[in-house]
Amino acid sequence: IWLNYNSAKFINLAKESLRSIYRQSIPLELVLVDNASADGSFEEITSYTSRLNERDFKVKIIKLNKNLGYTGGNNIGYLTSNPKVKYVAFINNDLILYEDSLERIIRYLDVHKDAGIVQGIIYDISGKRIDNAGFMCTETLLNIPIKSLINKPVYITYASGAYMVVRRELISRLGVPFDWDGYMYFDDMPLGFKAWSMEFKVVSLPIEAGRHFGGASGGFKSEKTVYYTYRGWGIMIEISNTRFKKLLRKSFLKNIPIISGFKNPRLTKVALKGFMDGLYLGKK
Repeated sequence: IWLNYNSAKFINLAKESLRSIYRQSIPLELVLVDNASADGSFEEITSYTSRLNERDFKVKIIKLNKNLGYTGGNNIGYLTSNPKVKYVAFINNDLILYEDSLERIIRYLDVHKDAGIVQGIIYDISGKRIDNAGFMCTETLLNIPIKSLINKPVYITYASGAYMVVRRELISRLGVPFDWDGYMYFDDMPLGFKAWSMEFKVVSLPIEAGRHFGGASGGFKSEKTVYYTYRGWGIMIEISNTRFKKLLRKSFLKNIPIISGFKNPRLTKVALKGFMDGLYLGKK
């Protein structure tokens, strides 16, 4: 599932991402979901895809009338996908897959039936530095990205939503992969928690999986990104069973200005609103 949203400003990168999918050596179905783009990128992407279709890939293209965010767009993609496929790969439109990485991940899933979610090593867009090889999470919900090379499969708390492969059986038991209310920045982490609670393992493999720009669609410090980042933390704190829930609520509310480091007071207010809205949604 490949999700597009207003990619005109990085259209060459988005095209390279699509081209890297077509270079994979295994048969697959590409579900291209457009989140109500209004910059002409949907038309350019679909035209480009039609020219790329040299291999006999099954391609489904969905144009949404409303931006449903990362979670909603990928949920729609999943519900539209072939129900007979065993695995579902979620790929950002600013991520370039390395050749055969998808096949190698699927080969691992075929052998290890207890693995529910798998990723490889994801580099930054330059290909010189490791962006992440998955994430570890403490009981205080501190996220620790793995930023070093690994030489064997390792268990992780959750996999990167930029490029991960999920066993369809896992998703089928959930109904959809992501919470509809999540929108963005409340997606891969809760899915990892759910996988472990369902006794599926989440694994990072010592293979070079791809290169990722990161933040291309959402922007790094836009008000929208800030709001949904802190909203996600609010939801996560509220729905988790951590012993430190009360402490985390108080700590975030007190320290958001320090944690965020925003020089713009407005962004701090946006972060606070997002966090409070997240706590409310989590309670619901």
